[in-house]
Amino acid sequence: MAIGFIALGRDLVAIAAGESFRLAPLGEVWFKLHSASLNMLQAGIERRIAPEVWDSVVAPALQWPTVLFFAVPGVLLLLLSRDWRGHKRRFR
Repeated sequence: MAIGFIALGRDLVAIAAGESFRLAPLGEVWFKLHSASLNMLQAGIERRIAPEVWDSVVAPALQWPTVLFFAVPGVLLLLLSRDWRGHKRRFR
């Protein structure tokens, strides 16, 4: 979830710098951070698994906004780990 908030902060800083509002896609952020690993992932999936997996699963996921890709699962995990009975948890 922290990575999602960092991505949101990056998008907000871009707005403050005068760019238009846009949530950066995961693939674009990954390419800017470390393009070699993204290229290796693509080559590995296409050669070792199947090119269809890259085209139909991974490539569309790389078009999702980075903030949603990380924050949504983080929020879901927080909700799943919550004690819904109202009891306070004791830490030992």
